[in-house]
Amino acid sequence: MRRPRGKGATLLAAVAFSACIALVESSGKAAGSDVGDDGDGGWKSPFLLFLYHLFGWTAFFSWSFSFYPQIWENWRTYSVEGLSFDFVSFNFIKHTSYGAFNVVLYFSTAVQKQYEEEYHTKTIPVALNDVGFSIHAVLMVMVQIVQLCTHERGQQRITFTATMILAVAVLFILVSLSIALSGKKVFGLTDWLGFITAMNHLQLAMTFIKYSPQAYYNWKRKSTEGWSVWGIVLDLVGGICNLFQLLILCWNTSDVTPLTGDAGKLGLSVETLFFDIIFIFQHYVLYNKSSQPSYEVLSLASPAKIQ
Repeated sequence: MRRPRGKGATLLAAVAFSACIALVESSGKAAGSDVGDDGDGGWKSPFLLFLYHLFGWTAFFSWSFSFYPQIWENWRTYSVEGLSFDFVSFNFIKHTSYGAFNVVLYFSTAVQKQYEEEYHTKTIPVALNDVGFSIHAVLMVMVQIVQLCTHERGQQRITFTATMILAVAVLFILVSLSIALSGKKVFGLTDWLGFITAMNHLQLAMTFIKYSPQAYYNWKRKSTEGWSVWGIVLDLVGGICNLFQLLILCWNTSDVTPLTGDAGKLGLSVETLFFDIIFIFQHYVLYNKSSQPSYEVLSLASPAKIQ
């Protein structure tokens, strides 16, 4: 499989863009200014604030760029036979639920107040880069869904097991939304805070579930042909930077609430690192190109149902 050129340049561009945005966001904010309305004495130093934004925006660009290699691979071959339909379906639920959490907690002052009262903190763990990534991710997954419908798919389809999981996820969303609209507590938390917390837990569960079909599909075919590993490399970088941004926020405020109050962000990083390492091992060790048969032969195989 021909791989995208300029891989290192893409990553360097992500870091460069992130550094520029971090400088802009950090400029004019002296030590002691706040971020996310933390109100706990602000930042210990301008450099720490810069690092917070640098890691955050590097995660944003790395994760955002990670969608494009697979979209390009699908377009170049006009085929989606190397991409698991279950993975894309789970990914859509994951990013829409995570987007709901990020957008509401970042923009709603009422929910922010509920969060502060519930967790006894002024530190809001959602940054602008989290919101931007979520919106962009939903759009990119929608592009992939269009490709699944229009490109050569072989015998691929969403498995019955995946369909049942998706149905349960949608039911969970509707029930949580209904409870929130009624003004009652969800997960023991006040209405909308409870709802977005439920969405955060859902995205964490879907993050774990979504990677499994692709890992299984690669194993069944004994190949990663037709599937872009470069997207996984960028995904790995994004997970590492996202984790460091969260740890810097905790270190600055001497408060672990961002870890407990936004377990989804922590879990997202950990799960991303775990599965990305598996994918990279599959691609470069188990099913490296030198030991793979031709793609034409492999494309005849169809993914089995995940039992």
